[in-house]
Amino acid sequence: MITLNTGILQESLNRPILEKHVIDKIILQCIVHHARLHPDGIKVFLSSNSKEFGKREVTEVLRDTGVEYFNKSQNLLGWLQS
Repeated sequence: MITLNTGILQESLNRPILEKHVIDKIILQCIVHHARLHPDGIKVFLSSNSKEFGKREVTEVLRDTGVEYFNKSQNLLGWLQS
């Protein structure tokens, strides 16, 4: 469980991506914040919302924080089995 706090909200306001999608922007920032708190763990994000989370600038942010993004559960399962 990732707890939303004022720091996460402030960071999301400072990140110039997903400007028209406030909820997705907050979700992204929660994931990034959690990933930074746990740099050594394996981190995976599954969302079929590839229209927003599949954007290059979003996938770069996720990758830079060590989060593997999947837009299909089948791809995630394949990754887990490899």
